[in-house]
Amino acid sequence: MRAIITDIRAGKAAALAEDGTVYLVDAKNRAVGQEIRIPAKRRRRWKKPLTWAACVAVLCGMATTGVYAAYEPYASVSVVGGTDSVEYTVNRFDQVLGTRVSGKEQPPDSKIPRFVHIDKAVEHTVRQEAKEGESVSITVTSRSSGHAERLREHIDDRFRQSGDERNPPEVRVQPPQGAGNAPGGSRQSESAEQA
Repeated sequence: MRAIITDIRAGKAAALAEDGTVYLVDAKNRAVGQEIRIPAKRRRRWKKPLTWAACVAVLCGMATTGVYAAYEPYASVSVVGGTDSVEYTVNRFDQVLGTRVSGKEQPPDSKIPRFVHIDKAVEHTVRQEAKEGESVSITVTSRSSGHAERLREHIDDRFRQSGDERNPPEVRVQPPQGAGNAPGGSRQSESAEQA
């Protein structure tokens, strides 16, 4: 690329190129107005694709983390009343992932969809049991004792705010006793037993 020397100061010369770019070059044996050739610099062809790849990797990581948190069982809430028991599997956001009734899968008459907040699901179940006059006990189990305690308090507060004091449920926390007690934590041992 051709350029013209426009100024010389302290051993450096400013050269104005054809495209309007000013380059700083050594002033060795150069004079103002002299035409010189500046070699074209090689572009870094890997810089832009590498930036895009990093962005895609970050976005994939964020999406994977969100999906993992939404679908990974983190806690369980058992509602026992009379002869029936309902166990809700809950994710980290206290949303229902699955329901078991007395050891069976979710019955066809159940109206609890996935990703409903656990307090609404428990309230629905407790009201059904209260219609039958049964006393209800609720047990919260989680991988984290702090999470289990917060969930217990939330469910307890929900029933206090409802104002229905005819037959309030007993809500308690079952502390985690290792991987076997946590929901989703005994997958490896269950698959080993089946083999």
